[in-house]
Amino acid sequence: MAERGEIDPWNIDIIDVTDRFLGELDKRRELNLMISGRTLFYAATLVRMKSEKLIIIEPPEDDGAGEGDDLFGDDFGAGIAEDIDYSGRLGPIERLEHEIQRRLDRKNLRKNPVTLFELIVELKNLEKAERRRRRMEGGAYDLTDALIEADDVVSIAHEEGFQESAMIRLAEYLEGLELDEEMTLAELCRRMEWGIPEVFIPLLFLALDGRCTLRQEEFYGDIWVQICRAEAEQQEQSG
Repeated sequence: MAERGEIDPWNIDIIDVTDRFLGELDKRRELNLMISGRTLFYAATLVRMKSEKLIIIEPPEDDGAGEGDDLFGDDFGAGIAEDIDYSGRLGPIERLEHEIQRRLDRKNLRKNPVTLFELIVELKNLEKAERRRRRMEGGAYDLTDALIEADDVVSIAHEEGFQESAMIRLAEYLEGLELDEEMTLAELCRRMEWGIPEVFIPLLFLALDGRCTLRQEEFYGDIWVQICRAEAEQQEQSG
């Protein structure tokens, strides 16, 4: 949208950006196009930012007058009665800590991304926080955090179809191997210079199609891959 001039990258409006982003998702849904999980996460995050923008009323900015006379201003302690019914149990230290926390919370509410770069950074930070939360809840959930670039945001909606292309390339590579050749998954990844997820997931689909066999002699041991060809199986059956 920034490249087309629809939004100002130096002065973005979260509400407008969210509405336009959701509009693009509606178009893709009407065309029956796949939407990646990352795209849905960013959409949900933008919706939350939009809701916060709509419901939060910005407090008046301090004019700086009287800072030398009163360290915390005239509103020190304001809101304590509404937030906590301390009934005289809070001492000066507790009231001070509560006031500091209240001001920090209000300061955080004021922070809104202004430029497109700030929005990208904010989305990436929230994505990292979500990954950490899932790792703590689900155990073995780990993804390598990478810096986000403008091209990453532009290409978010173009990640579908990579699995099909990976299957085609992997099948072409297996066709060049000997019929009885067998190798471990790690060796196949090393030869193709691919990561384990990029190789193993397409292998599962190829195994379902009968184009290769996968075996594992022991749990957490090596996975062995052996190619299969229909003509060879027919010869064995006829023999």
